[in-house]
Amino acid sequence: IGTALKFCGKLEKVDICLYNTKLADDGGQALASGLDRPELQDLDLRIRNTGVGESTGVALGQSLSKCFNLLKLNLELSTTKMADASGVALGQALHNCPKLTKATITLHSTKLTDPGGQALVAGLNRPELQDLDLRLFDTAVGDGTAEALAQSVRVLSKLTKATVMLYSTKLTDRGGEALAAGLSRPELKDIVLYLQDTLVADSTAAALGTALKFCSKLEK
Repeated sequence: IGTALKFCGKLEKVDICLYNTKLADDGGQALASGLDRPELQDLDLRIRNTGVGESTGVALGQSLSKCFNLLKLNLELSTTKMADASGVALGQALHNCPKLTKATITLHSTKLTDPGGQALVAGLNRPELQDLDLRLFDTAVGDGTAEALAQSVRVLSKLTKATVMLYSTKLTDRGGEALAAGLSRPELKDIVLYLQDTLVADSTAAALGTALKFCSKLEK
């Protein structure tokens, strides 16, 4: 597939699902190398419950860095051996996608921790982003990632929909409060926030209550 994609010079949309396969890093890297398509606008790549790891994540980041015209990204790399190097590479790639309007990033059940999580979410401060769906549950990310995400969200003046799933992580009130403050956006119409099975408590709940008061257009 990776080899074939290299010959598709005008490719604008790719939808690939490789759930529950025996895919490992050799194949993952080869596949990723074919996705460096400058004309690509819509990428839906879902890899779950496979043997891929850091080498695939880094290769994918390198290819996505060349997708300057990407508008929509649905990237799932869950239940894999991905860790911080993948998060860093993907975050750097997102910085090269200035036209991105919709981003769904799913790296749940991986070895991701705060260094990788922080780098990943730092790349989400895309000026045209309107719809953000971030799912990092069942990982070792924590307050650092939540704080970095809040910083990114604060500059997203066109964001109308935000889904954030950080349950079963190392999140505490420090990160919860920061995240809540970041979500106090008047443009937001739809918020989904899952923080169960973490160490957040009253302070986060109070911060969320305050934040919601600023979401004047909230519908859901």
